[in-house]
Amino acid sequence: ALLWATQGVTAKYGGFLFRTAPSAGGLYPVETYLFLRAVEGLEPGIYHFRPHVFDLEFLKKGDYSRELTDAALGQMIVMGAQVTFIWSAVVERSRWKYRQRAYRYIYLDAGHIAQNLYLAAEALGLGVCAIGALFDDKVNSIIGVDGIEETVIYMATVGWSQRHESFD
Repeated sequence: ALLWATQGVTAKYGGFLFRTAPSAGGLYPVETYLFLRAVEGLEPGIYHFRPHVFDLEFLKKGDYSRELTDAALGQMIVMGAQVTFIWSAVVERSRWKYRQRAYRYIYLDAGHIAQNLYLAAEALGLGVCAIGALFDDKVNSIIGVDGIEETVIYMATVGWSQRHESFD
């Protein structure tokens, strides 16, 4: 449900795929990677989401909690998350059309995707924490991208929500 909400394909028209989150020019430069730490039925490790076939490509096995926490400037919420979404951008998908403005649109696209994650997670009783403070080179290395053609732009942790009563 979370993957579909963030980048699921909603329609096909000719050679174009439309997704749940909007993208400037319909170019969809944002890729989704996941670190699965504690997901029933799936081995802990790094995965890549392929929306056109709606599956997860297993990239590498292991517990990357410590490395991702360090890369997120020590934000301990990463350490305990069941899932960490890692979004990267294939910059040329937008740059060929938007030139210098491409980066602006890429970050807007990532924001739409993250908002959809928040909405879907809330409906499922899960908590989300978006993370923009990160060392991109460290995360690029963990997911195996070069940091030039494709580079990390955003992350979000997902886990069981801890509901607090209001102080009304």
